[in-house]
Amino acid sequence: MKTNKIFAVALAALTLVGFNACKGKNTPEGGGEDTEATLALDKTSISLEVGGEETITATIEVSFESSDPTVATVTPANDGKSAKVTAIKEGSAVITAKSKGGQVKTCVVAVKKAGGEGGGEGTKKIEAKRIWPVVLDGVTAEANSTILAGDFRVNDVDNFLYIWSQGETYVAGEGKGLNYFGNNEGYVALQVANGTTWSGGGFCITNIDAIAAADVLKAAIIENPDKFFFHVGIKATNNGTHQLSIFDDAVFFNIGTEKIDGKGEIIGDFVRDGAWYGFDIPMSQFANAIANATVKSGMNMMCFRSGATSGAQLNLDAVYFYEKE
Repeated sequence: MKTNKIFAVALAALTLVGFNACKGKNTPEGGGEDTEATLALDKTSISLEVGGEETITATIEVSFESSDPTVATVTPANDGKSAKVTAIKEGSAVITAKSKGGQVKTCVVAVKKAGGEGGGEGTKKIEAKRIWPVVLDGVTAEANSTILAGDFRVNDVDNFLYIWSQGETYVAGEGKGLNYFGNNEGYVALQVANGTTWSGGGFCITNIDAIAAADVLKAAIIENPDKFFFHVGIKATNNGTHQLSIFDDAVFFNIGTEKIDGKGEIIGDFVRDGAWYGFDIPMSQFANAIANATVKSGMNMMCFRSGATSGAQLNLDAVYFYEKE
């Protein structure tokens, strides 16, 4: 295996020295009762400026709920099938639609400041009870030290970022501008190499404390899945679908317009305008799959793929598991 180095802007050099297989398996999606029509939403993601509004519509009658009404509120219409989403402040929220038969669909709402270029939440304070970061700058981590329950971040000693290949499938990205939280502490900036037939990598943990924290996180998600989310900050100026998986290959999901290798669900897309957008992915949809994951030294807390689209940008920041307050 070839050893490479890629530099993430304003972060320490990340030594790429291994290969950890990230095998896929589709995550079954919960369905409703046999007598109920199939639930679907006309939108799976919405990008709004603060003060903006958008309507989402379901195929059958549902109840709507926002994961964070301080970011985006949802107001059901009288028809029982549609609702108005209103952007309140910068950040992201998940609108959940649930049918009487138990079917669930979600729409991710990304909110940026009105008339601005984005730049994330504009605050270093994360609204959560506990967090387990995978990618998070040091200033923001320090500002949230009281809720830091575990640390999966790269240290190049016993937690690593691996790029999987026999050559280079990613090269260093440009990494221009502020990070998700609006400071200059850096973020992970990668770009799919020219001529590659696939691309992939993962954040691998061998640190004893990190492994113990992963065990605690897994148990907590299984015990109370409605309380847990996986947050990902992402930005780009060009097209390309990115596939992420957590707890090695326990759960797959795609950010973009298609499924890479047919695996996982499409959780939504984002505007390719160079601004940061956040996704809050409910762990309630994946608790059963996470329960089957094996926590061990050498596992990847998050894997990523970008297909074979040469030049596709993968800019990641504010990647963390969190428990709602």
